[in-house]
Amino acid sequence: MTELSIPDSRELFHATCAGVKFKRPPFWMMRQAGRYLPEYRALKERHGFLGIVKTPEVAVEAALQPMRRFDFDCAIIFSDILVVPEALGFAYKFKDAGGIAMERRVETEDDIKRMRGNLGALRENLSYVAENARLLRRALPKKAVLGFCGAPFTLAAYMVEGESSKTFPRFLAFAREKPELFGKLLGVLEEALTDCLQMQMECGVDGVQIFDSHASLTPPQEYAKLSGGSIKRILAALDGRTRTIVFAPNMSGRFAEVAGLGADVYSVGTAEKLSSLLGVGGGKYCLQGNLAPEMLSGSSPEEVFVAAKKIVGDMLPYGRHIFNLGHGIRPDAKIENVEAMCRAVKSFENA
Repeated sequence: MTELSIPDSRELFHATCAGVKFKRPPFWMMRQAGRYLPEYRALKERHGFLGIVKTPEVAVEAALQPMRRFDFDCAIIFSDILVVPEALGFAYKFKDAGGIAMERRVETEDDIKRMRGNLGALRENLSYVAENARLLRRALPKKAVLGFCGAPFTLAAYMVEGESSKTFPRFLAFAREKPELFGKLLGVLEEALTDCLQMQMECGVDGVQIFDSHASLTPPQEYAKLSGGSIKRILAALDGRTRTIVFAPNMSGRFAEVAGLGADVYSVGTAEKLSSLLGVGGGKYCLQGNLAPEMLSGSSPEEVFVAAKKIVGDMLPYGRHIFNLGHGIRPDAKIENVEAMCRAVKSFENA
């Protein structure tokens, strides 16, 4: 039995991360501002994706849209993980057929030297991200506001490959055949991302999430060497001054490789039962997740309600749970299913 009634959303988020148990977990959805919302599609039609990202007032409107509809406990700033490579001189665009294309690739040490030369201008180049975070914080004083970035390994994958890919063959060959250059690339990205997250923290965010979207490209038992070590150093540099979340998807059966990074929260994919991961590696961390996004697209509201309640009920005796999806919400998600998910989580308040 949980002991405490629900405080405001911001307090609920912080206390849950600290291990306090409540009648229900805080909740939000990855990609909650996005294409499944008709009002977002209208916004994108007027401004384009990058226009939204780079116009703080519009980015805040995108972040507020799902908050108005669903009253989530957490809002995440509307931005993109590739704004950091762009600020370092590696611009990107979206292909007409879908996916990302970088305007140039990292290939030589000179490319990395040019990146390092741009570190001093990083905050100026990302001033729109800072203003976005400040405005969202001001708009939601009683909600938790989250910032984010990509992991060095994941950003390096795009920067070396030159585009989005399912298998990233050029990047994996680069990491294998040029380990010294690969290490230097990660080092510059670590510096840039640490500064980017510290900038967001100074704007008042309650926590930051690091998206290691391509973590599963690492071979078993090599995650710490190739990716996790970079994240661990970034988290250490933040020194506990904000709540930290790590999302490393498609790592089923490899949670022990992720759990030692030192984050407050680990976001978990749909393949694993959350309660089975508690205490892996001896850590006292919070788990985030992990309803299947596919359910919001292809199931009935009744099925979503039952599935969401099951996940909350599984973790309720332990606390340290933030309800979320196991991955980002899909564009074809049904509004009525999101509403059913929210009702399921909130139904525990009166239990």
